[in-house]
Amino acid sequence: MKLTSDQIAQIQSSLSCGNIFYDDIRMELVDHFATEIEEKMDGSTSFDILLQEKLNEFDQKKFQRTLLLQSHVGMLKAIFKKMLSFWLLFKVMFMTYLIGGIVNLFSTYTPEFAERVLKTSFILTFLVIAIFGLIRTSLLKNSQTVAAGNTLFMVAMLSQFALQTEWLQWTGFSNQSLLYAFAFWFCLLLVAGFRVLSGTVKRVQLV
Repeated sequence: MKLTSDQIAQIQSSLSCGNIFYDDIRMELVDHFATEIEEKMDGSTSFDILLQEKLNEFDQKKFQRTLLLQSHVGMLKAIFKKMLSFWLLFKVMFMTYLIGGIVNLFSTYTPEFAERVLKTSFILTFLVIAIFGLIRTSLLKNSQTVAAGNTLFMVAMLSQFALQTEWLQWTGFSNQSLLYAFAFWFCLLLVAGFRVLSGTVKRVQLV
């Protein structure tokens, strides 16, 4: 039995009690509830009873956590897939030599100082992108844009921790070469992540 617009509105109202934070997840959950209730309505059981039964048996927070996890994994895959683009790699090579050359000017002090300059610059850049990309309240209420921003910043922070010149000296590369390698990775992550983030924001705004 097809639900009326008032019944759909009642489902939306029931799911707006604070358990679901993100608008897109709430819309998906409304569709899920409506479909299952339509299948069970046969005239013998009222809509209100079916809705209450569904609310009692369904773990909304678990549903939201599951979708958020899937979104973050999907964004991580999208970023790494974007990194394989030939033209993106070409642009990143140019950025690497430019930024690496600037950072290596600081290596006249110590390699460690140059490394801190490189990482601090990129982390601040990632943070600025995340803030400006998610500054609008409407974007913060969408799980896809939040997942894209979170994933980009999380990978950047993990990279900062994992990429240490003193840890990688066993490779035989000089400190200067390692700094260029770090610059290449952060440039690649920055460009690929920004492409994914901006694409996600555009899709959300078109909906």
